[in-house]
Amino acid sequence: MFTIETTSDIAELLSNADAWNRLSRGVPFRETSWLGAWWEAMNGGRQAYVLVARDSDGNMRGLLPLYQYGPGVLAMIGDGEACTDHVSVLADEADAAEVGFAMGMHLAKSASDANWGWEVIDIDGVVEGDEPMSALASGLKKGGATLHAQSRMSVWYRAADTSWDEHLKRHGKTQRRQMRRWADQLKTMEKVVATSDAEVDELLGFVIEMHQRRWVAAGEAGSFANESFRSFMIETAKQFLSRDQLYLAVLKHEGTPIAGELKFIGGNKVLYSYSAGYDINFAELEPGRLMCIDGLLEIYERGFVGLDFMRGDETYKSRYSTESHRLFRMRAVAPTLMPRLRHAAWCTGFELKQWVRRQSGRPVIVVQDPTSLATINLPVSPNA
Repeated sequence: MFTIETTSDIAELLSNADAWNRLSRGVPFRETSWLGAWWEAMNGGRQAYVLVARDSDGNMRGLLPLYQYGPGVLAMIGDGEACTDHVSVLADEADAAEVGFAMGMHLAKSASDANWGWEVIDIDGVVEGDEPMSALASGLKKGGATLHAQSRMSVWYRAADTSWDEHLKRHGKTQRRQMRRWADQLKTMEKVVATSDAEVDELLGFVIEMHQRRWVAAGEAGSFANESFRSFMIETAKQFLSRDQLYLAVLKHEGTPIAGELKFIGGNKVLYSYSAGYDINFAELEPGRLMCIDGLLEIYERGFVGLDFMRGDETYKSRYSTESHRLFRMRAVAPTLMPRLRHAAWCTGFELKQWVRRQSGRPVIVVQDPTSLATINLPVSPNA
């Protein structure tokens, strides 16, 4: 049994990084180097709303780092333009489902609380198969909350084979030939990998500049147009570097940066490909494909278990991955009258958009009960 409490004092929790990070299950986007840096740069003066699970001895056994976003709305720290994936209840594997369920029940009971009341919980970045988040949803549902989850895209993953040669065997003859050619081409280029804060500033600056130039040319603002987001990315990269969890590499052709990518290394030995940029003036060198092959080679060089391409349904991800999982945005509505009425209106609008999609021949958005994102086995309460 766990006791759940709510606090706005996130600074105290973040100050004990070791205790927090032990609950991340090895995913870097659940750790203080990511969430703490995001909170420092991106919170916009909002109030934290963190659930803490404790055992009978008072030890911290779980966290759910939310914050108050707008009147009555709770969201996950790290959301928005950061596009945080693998969002979950933070707890050890053995405890996570039980902690998640208890947190869901606690949230449902707190909905009308004078201090901690809420109307809507909006959590993006939940990966299909996440048992603790299914348990959280189950607790909310049992407490009377109304639930909805939708998916517009997937995350993509490539598990490592025993060797690069075995990896290549999974591809067709033409693809193998191309991948070998790109791997050989990489050997002719200079690759610079960040090993100091100064190099993070320099190399991430290259990646940001190339990333922005490409998106601006396509008529988009680009992720790094927001100075707060840019500051967040620089700070989180430096924090991960200090923990040997950063792989920030830039490729140069005749001394000129032509491609770069920001990757994070999980305690679970997965390499996460977060953001990349390449110089559109060197498109004939296929810099994007070179960076992709560099990441795949790196998992064999370092003995990682796989490469996570993260969110987005770009063609190259399906080409180089072996599995995909839907990425969900989960919505919970408080078990009180006005939120339910507003949710009914929201659902009407959502279904109207689905109808328009069907009529126009566009694929509808995938909808699923968030309690069924994964199969969970919860302990039976003796008082049930």
